[in-house]
Amino acid sequence: MSGPTLDFLRTLLLRRGAATSLTDAESRLLVTLARGRRSLVEVGVFQGATSARLAAAMSPTGSLWLVDPYDRRLRLERLLGLSYNEHIARRTLRPWSGRVHWLRRASTVAAREIDLAWPAELIFVDADHSYAAVRDDFLAWSPHLAPAGILAFHDSRRCPARPDLDATTGPVRLVEEILRGEHGSWSLCAEADSIAAFQRGPASPSVAPGATGHGLPRRGPDARTGDR
Repeated sequence: MSGPTLDFLRTLLLRRGAATSLTDAESRLLVTLARGRRSLVEVGVFQGATSARLAAAMSPTGSLWLVDPYDRRLRLERLLGLSYNEHIARRTLRPWSGRVHWLRRASTVAAREIDLAWPAELIFVDADHSYAAVRDDFLAWSPHLAPAGILAFHDSRRCPARPDLDATTGPVRLVEEILRGEHGSWSLCAEADSIAAFQRGPASPSVAPGATGHGLPRRGPDARTGDR
Protein backbone atom coordinates (compact mmCIF):
# COMPACT_ATOMS: atom_id res chain seq x y z
CA MET A 1 0.00 0.00 0.00
CA SER A 2 1.44 3.37 -1.03
CA GLY A 3 2.35 6.18 1.35
CA PRO A 4 -0.40 8.51 0.08
CA THR A 5 -2.97 5.74 0.49
CA LEU A 6 -1.85 5.09 4.08
CA ASP A 7 -2.06 8.83 4.79
CA PHE A 8 -5.57 8.83 3.35
CA LEU A 9 -6.68 5.97 5.60
CA ARG A 10 -5.07 7.52 8.69
CA THR A 11 -6.83 10.80 7.97
CA LEU A 12 -10.21 9.10 7.53
CA LEU A 13 -9.81 7.04 10.70
CA LEU A 14 -7.96 9.49 12.95
CA ARG A 15 -9.45 12.76 11.62
CA ARG A 16 -6.01 14.25 11.07
CA GLY A 17 -6.00 18.01 10.53
CA ALA A 18 -5.22 19.79 7.28
CA ALA A 19 -1.60 20.07 6.23
CA THR A 20 -0.05 23.24 4.81
CA SER A 21 3.16 24.21 3.04
CA LEU A 22 2.96 27.86 4.15
CA THR A 23 5.37 29.27 6.71
CA ASP A 24 4.07 31.13 9.75
CA ALA A 25 5.12 34.44 8.20
CA GLU A 26 3.22 33.65 5.00
CA SER A 27 0.10 32.67 6.92
CA ARG A 28 0.22 35.87 8.97
CA LEU A 29 0.53 37.97 5.82
CA LEU A 30 -2.45 36.30 4.16
CA VAL A 31 -4.58 36.77 7.28
CA THR A 32 -3.70 40.47 7.24
CA LEU A 33 -4.50 40.78 3.54
CA ALA A 34 -7.82 38.96 4.01
CA ARG A 35 -8.97 40.80 7.12
CA GLY A 36 -12.32 42.51 6.55
CA ARG A 37 -12.49 41.59 2.86
CA ARG A 38 -15.82 40.48 1.44
CA SER A 39 -14.76 38.81 -1.84
CA LEU A 40 -11.82 36.36 -1.89
CA VAL A 41 -10.60 33.66 -4.27
CA GLU A 42 -8.05 30.94 -3.56
CA VAL A 43 -6.68 29.10 -6.60
CA GLY A 44 -5.17 25.81 -5.45
CA VAL A 45 -6.75 24.73 -2.18
CA PHE A 46 -4.96 21.50 -1.24
CA GLN A 47 -6.32 20.50 2.20
CA GLY A 48 -7.88 23.84 3.14
CA ALA A 49 -5.57 24.98 5.94
CA THR A 50 -4.96 28.35 4.28
CA SER A 51 -8.60 28.54 3.20
CA ALA A 52 -9.70 28.28 6.83
CA ARG A 53 -7.42 31.17 7.80
CA LEU A 54 -8.79 33.30 4.97
CA ALA A 55 -12.38 32.44 5.89
CA ALA A 56 -11.81 33.31 9.55
CA ALA A 57 -10.24 36.66 8.66
CA MET A 58 -12.67 37.87 5.99
CA SER A 59 -15.75 40.00 6.67
CA PRO A 60 -18.63 38.20 8.43
CA THR A 61 -20.63 38.88 5.25
CA GLY A 62 -17.78 37.87 2.94
CA SER A 63 -17.54 35.04 0.43
CA LEU A 64 -14.56 32.81 -0.28
CA TRP A 65 -14.33 30.95 -3.60
CA LEU A 66 -12.13 27.85 -3.56
CA VAL A 67 -10.80 26.58 -6.89
CA ASP A 68 -9.20 23.14 -7.24
CA PRO A 69 -9.84 20.27 -9.70
CA TYR A 70 -9.14 17.66 -7.01
CA ASP A 71 -8.11 14.93 -9.40
CA ARG A 72 -8.57 11.45 -7.96
CA ARG A 73 -5.17 9.96 -8.66
CA LEU A 74 -5.12 7.14 -6.09
CA ARG A 75 -6.92 3.88 -6.77
CA LEU A 76 -8.58 4.13 -3.35
CA GLU A 77 -9.84 7.62 -4.18
CA ARG A 78 -11.42 6.33 -7.37
CA LEU A 79 -12.97 3.37 -5.54
CA LEU A 80 -14.44 5.60 -2.81
CA GLY A 81 -15.46 8.31 -5.26
CA LEU A 82 -13.76 11.10 -3.32
CA SER A 83 -10.49 12.98 -3.28
CA TYR A 84 -8.28 12.62 -0.21
CA ASN A 85 -7.35 16.31 -0.17
CA GLU A 86 -10.87 17.47 -0.99
CA HIS A 87 -12.31 15.39 1.84
CA ILE A 88 -9.96 17.04 4.34
CA ALA A 89 -10.55 20.51 2.88
CA ARG A 90 -14.35 20.27 3.02
CA ARG A 91 -14.18 19.02 6.59
CA THR A 92 -11.82 21.85 7.53
CA LEU A 93 -14.11 24.50 5.99
CA ARG A 94 -17.37 23.29 7.57
CA PRO A 95 -17.56 26.18 10.07
CA TRP A 96 -17.87 28.57 7.10
CA SER A 97 -20.02 26.35 4.87
CA GLY A 98 -22.56 29.10 4.18
CA ARG A 99 -19.90 31.52 2.92
CA VAL A 100 -17.49 29.19 1.11
CA HIS A 101 -18.09 28.25 -2.54
CA TRP A 102 -16.33 25.35 -4.22
CA LEU A 103 -15.34 25.21 -7.88
CA ARG A 104 -14.01 21.73 -8.66
CA ARG A 105 -12.54 22.85 -11.95
CA ALA A 106 -9.22 23.55 -13.58
CA SER A 107 -8.17 27.10 -12.77
CA THR A 108 -8.71 28.67 -16.19
CA VAL A 109 -12.07 26.92 -16.61
CA ALA A 110 -13.18 28.17 -13.19
CA ALA A 111 -12.10 31.71 -14.10
CA ARG A 112 -14.43 31.59 -17.11
CA GLU A 113 -17.35 30.11 -15.16
CA ILE A 114 -17.18 31.96 -11.83
CA ASP A 115 -20.00 34.36 -11.03
CA LEU A 116 -18.72 36.72 -8.35
CA ALA A 117 -21.25 38.99 -6.63
CA TRP A 118 -18.55 41.70 -6.68
CA PRO A 119 -14.94 41.81 -7.92
CA ALA A 120 -12.38 39.93 -5.87
CA GLU A 121 -10.54 41.97 -3.25
CA LEU A 122 -7.95 39.23 -2.72
CA ILE A 123 -6.90 36.43 -5.07
CA PHE A 124 -4.30 33.97 -3.78
CA VAL A 125 -2.68 31.73 -6.41
CA ASP A 126 -1.01 28.52 -5.24
CA ALA A 127 -1.83 25.93 -7.89
CA ASP A 128 0.22 24.38 -10.70
CA HIS A 129 3.72 25.86 -10.39
CA SER A 130 4.83 25.37 -13.98
CA TYR A 131 5.53 28.68 -15.70
CA ALA A 132 2.87 28.18 -18.37
CA ALA A 133 0.22 27.28 -15.78
CA VAL A 134 0.91 30.13 -13.35
CA ARG A 135 1.04 32.61 -16.24
CA ASP A 136 -2.34 31.29 -17.42
CA ASP A 137 -3.65 31.70 -13.86
CA PHE A 138 -2.43 35.29 -13.78
CA LEU A 139 -4.02 36.14 -17.13
CA ALA A 140 -7.28 34.32 -16.28
CA TRP A 141 -7.82 35.71 -12.78
CA SER A 142 -6.45 39.26 -12.89
CA PRO A 143 -9.55 40.52 -14.78
CA HIS A 144 -11.64 39.46 -11.75
CA LEU A 145 -9.64 41.69 -9.40
CA ALA A 146 -11.24 44.79 -7.88
CA PRO A 147 -9.51 48.11 -8.72
CA ALA A 148 -7.75 48.17 -5.34
CA GLY A 149 -7.65 44.38 -5.02
CA ILE A 150 -4.59 42.27 -4.22
CA LEU A 151 -3.20 39.39 -6.27
CA ALA A 152 -0.77 37.20 -4.31
CA PHE A 153 1.43 34.33 -5.47
CA HIS A 154 2.92 31.57 -3.32
CA ASP A 155 6.38 30.14 -4.02
CA SER A 156 7.13 33.24 -6.06
CA ARG A 157 10.22 34.77 -4.44
CA ARG A 158 13.52 33.35 -3.31
CA CYS A 159 14.14 33.60 0.41
CA PRO A 160 16.01 31.79 3.21
CA ALA A 161 12.85 29.87 4.13
CA ARG A 162 12.61 28.43 0.61
CA PRO A 163 16.10 27.58 -0.69
CA ASP A 164 14.53 25.18 -3.20
CA LEU A 165 13.14 28.05 -5.29
CA ASP A 166 15.20 29.51 -8.13
CA ALA A 167 14.81 31.64 -11.24
CA THR A 168 13.42 28.69 -13.21
CA THR A 169 10.52 28.11 -10.77
CA GLY A 170 7.32 29.12 -12.56
CA PRO A 171 5.91 31.62 -10.02
CA VAL A 172 9.38 33.15 -9.42
CA ARG A 173 9.85 33.68 -13.15
CA LEU A 174 6.40 35.23 -13.53
CA VAL A 175 6.86 37.60 -10.58
CA GLU A 176 10.19 38.77 -11.95
CA GLU A 177 8.42 39.56 -15.23
CA ILE A 178 5.68 41.47 -13.40
CA LEU A 179 8.31 43.46 -11.50
CA ARG A 180 10.00 44.35 -14.78
CA GLY A 181 6.70 45.70 -16.09
CA GLU A 182 6.26 43.02 -18.75
CA HIS A 183 2.61 42.44 -17.81
CA GLY A 184 1.38 46.00 -17.42
CA SER A 185 1.41 48.32 -14.43
CA TRP A 186 1.60 46.42 -11.12
CA SER A 187 3.15 47.36 -7.77
CA LEU A 188 4.53 44.99 -5.17
CA CYS A 189 2.55 45.92 -2.06
CA ALA A 190 3.51 43.18 0.42
CA GLU A 191 5.74 40.15 0.77
CA ALA A 192 6.59 37.45 3.28
CA ASP A 193 8.99 34.57 2.68
CA SER A 194 7.95 33.14 -0.72
CA ILE A 195 4.71 35.17 -1.12
CA ALA A 196 4.65 38.29 -3.29
CA ALA A 197 1.46 40.39 -3.37
CA PHE A 198 0.59 42.95 -6.05
CA GLN A 199 -1.86 45.72 -6.78
CA ARG A 200 -2.49 47.40 -10.11
CA GLY A 201 -0.82 50.73 -10.71
CA PRO A 202 1.25 52.71 -8.20
CA ALA A 203 1.58 51.50 -4.63
CA SER A 204 -1.44 52.05 -2.38
CA PRO A 205 -0.96 53.62 1.07
CA SER A 206 -2.48 50.54 2.71
CA VAL A 207 -2.80 46.98 1.38
CA ALA A 208 -5.59 45.86 3.67
CA PRO A 209 -8.12 47.18 6.16
CA GLY A 210 -6.22 47.63 9.41
CA ALA A 211 -2.89 46.84 7.77
CA THR A 212 -1.13 49.85 9.29
CA GLY A 213 1.16 48.68 12.05
CA HIS A 214 1.50 45.11 10.78
CA GLY A 215 4.98 45.80 9.47
CA LEU A 216 4.19 44.72 5.92
CA PRO A 217 7.16 45.51 3.70
CA ARG A 218 6.40 47.57 0.61
CA ARG A 219 8.60 48.24 -2.35
CA GLY A 220 8.34 50.23 -5.51
CA PRO A 221 7.35 48.58 -8.80
CA ASP A 222 10.98 48.21 -9.89
CA ALA A 223 12.12 46.37 -6.76
CA ARG A 224 13.48 42.85 -6.97
CA THR A 225 12.56 39.99 -4.70
CA GLY A 226 14.65 37.30 -3.10
CA ASP A 227 18.21 37.08 -1.85
CA ARG A 228 20.74 38.17 -4.45
